[in-house]
Amino acid sequence: MKQIHAIAHTHWDFEWYFTRQEARVQFAFHMDEVFEALSKNELDYYLLDGQMSIIDDYLNTAPEKEDLIKKYVSMGRLLIGPWYTQIDEMVTSGESIIRNIRIGSKLADNLGGVMKVGYLPDSFGQGQDMPKIYNGFGINSTVFWRGFPTENDSRYFYWTSNDSSKVLVANIKNGYYAGVDIVENDNFLDLTEKISTNTTSNNLVLPIGGDQRAVDHELKDRLATANSVLLESDSVIQESTYPKFFDALAKESNLPSFNGEFIDPSDSKIHRGIYSSRYDLKQLYDKLERRMTYEVEPLMAIATHQGISEKQGLIDDIWKTIARGQAHDSSGGCNSDKTNQDILHRGIVADQLSLSLKDYLLRKLSISISDKKQLNLFAWNPLPLPVNEIREFEVSTSFVNFNLKTIDGIDVPFDIIYQNKENAAVLRRDQTEMTDDFYYITKIAFNTIISATDWTGYCIQSVSENNPVNTLAVSTDIQNDFYKISFDNGQLNLKTKFDNHLYSNFMTIEDSGDEGDTYDYSPAFKDWLLTLDFSKSDSITFKSGKLYQIMSITGSWTLPINLEERALKTKTGRLNYQLTLTLTKNSNVIKFKMHIDNTILDHRMRLILNTQLTNVVSSFADTPFGIIERPTEDKHLKDWEQIGYKEEPTSMRPMIHFANSHNKEVSWSFLTLGTKDFQLIDKSFDKLAITLFRGVGFLGRPDLMRRPSDASGLQTKIVSTPDSQLNKELIFEGGLVVEADFKPIELQNKHRQLSQNELFYQDQIINRFSTPLQYFMMNPTKTNVNHNSIMSVQNLKVIMSSFSISDDKTGFELRLYNPTDNVINQPGNLSLNTTCNIAELDLNGKVSHFINSKVTTVDLLSFGPGEIRTYGIFPIK
Repeated sequence: MKQIHAIAHTHWDFEWYFTRQEARVQFAFHMDEVFEALSKNELDYYLLDGQMSIIDDYLNTAPEKEDLIKKYVSMGRLLIGPWYTQIDEMVTSGESIIRNIRIGSKLADNLGGVMKVGYLPDSFGQGQDMPKIYNGFGINSTVFWRGFPTENDSRYFYWTSNDSSKVLVANIKNGYYAGVDIVENDNFLDLTEKISTNTTSNNLVLPIGGDQRAVDHELKDRLATANSVLLESDSVIQESTYPKFFDALAKESNLPSFNGEFIDPSDSKIHRGIYSSRYDLKQLYDKLERRMTYEVEPLMAIATHQGISEKQGLIDDIWKTIARGQAHDSSGGCNSDKTNQDILHRGIVADQLSLSLKDYLLRKLSISISDKKQLNLFAWNPLPLPVNEIREFEVSTSFVNFNLKTIDGIDVPFDIIYQNKENAAVLRRDQTEMTDDFYYITKIAFNTIISATDWTGYCIQSVSENNPVNTLAVSTDIQNDFYKISFDNGQLNLKTKFDNHLYSNFMTIEDSGDEGDTYDYSPAFKDWLLTLDFSKSDSITFKSGKLYQIMSITGSWTLPINLEERALKTKTGRLNYQLTLTLTKNSNVIKFKMHIDNTILDHRMRLILNTQLTNVVSSFADTPFGIIERPTEDKHLKDWEQIGYKEEPTSMRPMIHFANSHNKEVSWSFLTLGTKDFQLIDKSFDKLAITLFRGVGFLGRPDLMRRPSDASGLQTKIVSTPDSQLNKELIFEGGLVVEADFKPIELQNKHRQLSQNELFYQDQIINRFSTPLQYFMMNPTKTNVNHNSIMSVQNLKVIMSSFSISDDKTGFELRLYNPTDNVINQPGNLSLNTTCNIAELDLNGKVSHFINSKVTTVDLLSFGPGEIRTYGIFPIK
């Protein structure tokens, strides 16, 4: 007898072609129907889409319904969580994923209990690290639809990750709406046959619901009718839940196992174009998750250690905003313009909040230092790893020339990047009545050495006007110990000093038409691919100092202004740009920054890195907690239409922090601060293409070159999205690393360093506009701040993922992981500033077990392949 588990649910997109506000109104009334159906026993169970954001919004306006939700959740009839929002798995960082589930699970537990199922029924592809993330939360089963290859020929299976984590999977091949047929049609036998393919299991799942679908009050009657028809088919349908279904499925034998990521478009659309859609949103939310992970959370940990009260509510509020922006549609940017405007606005608000929190903590900590002596510039290192690198500081002085000294009076060499003269005079309508009060804003760069979770201070002193000012000098190239970058014969050339190799024309821009939509890039039917170089730039400057060197190119390109011009191969559009490349001493990261004023319609622009690599068969990128190798070309690229793929499996690949191509001799890596899409191109795959952005004007279009048949999203309505053309100024940042070997752990460390900036405070009163908070009065802490480091991670050979206050607020949480498939022995040790108890935590921040007590040092045990390990560090007071 086949047991068909009918799951009554609604799939409630947080936002889409409609806004969050429009969905909230609908959901408020929808919940009345849910309560009615449960109270009248019209439904035994109901699933609220596995995400808490919609319930969080609901309870903000209907707090009186909290007890009713608790009642049905506690009874096991209303199933909620574990997610806050249903993420895009392919471009969301591991720490963001953890915060998402942690916040969602906590909210669900507070309302009666979380559903321990990793429920992502509509995310556009499944990331390889999800089993280990789920297991870290005590979740052993998951539901998803998209991405699983048809040729795997399975509906229920075990999914493993490289650390041997395992979850039981229900791949709802027919979609989360498959069971609607049982309500609206009488073809019960056909339906049971459809959901019985690709499995020999006697337990089958039938989701009955759909996008923002109203409650089916007559479901029991329809199930009874169906069961009367199915009497002779050896099948019975019963109301159930996913936990009940997985309990039954787990008892079955011979379920296959699979591993890796699932991004195959054979059964359903995957929409790889969303990795580059609405770049402005991706850049903003990428910046937010980096600032929270590498700056704000660890700064808050230091602040609590120094006697400043924690503000977890502010931190949670920012993470909730990030999670809302990383829901699968929201992250993809495949929404209406009014929805994307809301996503952008929320991100801007969170950006201001996170930056204000960072500024407050830096100022509060700095002004509370007990023995300042002559110090007036304070640099902070909030992470448990020592800092020894060139950092940039913008300082304000009443004098043009100055020097920099350590607390011991030792001169600190620095380079001046720029200096601007400002006037602090009190404003008058008649400017002749103003008394000038000039000061200078100077950006400097110098080598900064700071112990882990600690600070260092400097003294800025005026010097004689006759002393030389160490500004950057005009040069003919820029170079350090690793590279030489020059401009010759209209080309940008790169010389790598480790192998003395010259890469001529190593960096160009590709511009092509995009006749796709916000879901998918698709080439124009009459395309004109243009390679853009810098040979006709308006200005090229090289400036060099002892520590800091910068190259800047400013110019414009003429381009087809729209698809019509592109088809005719005419160009009347003009696009202005500025490219900046920066080298610093002792670093092999070439910092990349590009400003583009986009005035062109329906096109895609990519940064092309001419790697000259040979024998390349794979690309590499990071995943939330690992590295992935992908083929340069899908095996079905030539026959995808004949075998029924839903879209062309183009090798556009997602990345989170870096993309890489390498062979046995050379490795090229691009570290990204916002771009999420890359591809190896040309016949020999010797070019690494980083998609800067796509500009398109529609939510969905039918019959694309890459995606034939119906439009994605709304099949019968063309939704214009002129804002998604991104006709505005765009800024792109990242770093380029060319070296002998592919070193993914070091690349993640370099990305972290690239992500951190402006972790300093200058104690001065001449410039009241260094931050908006500078105008607020602030008292120092009652207990003086001193050099009271929390801890240091030494000799680290794995990746530091995060450092924050522990969940119970009594200590600290340190997460490390091994991204490789190899065991890492002697991965490092912890040096603690005070005696601590050490525990291993799960990803919820709860103690799994204590591993050391009353210690000041801890030797880390070997890390297995792919292992994530979270330490709880609890000082003994």
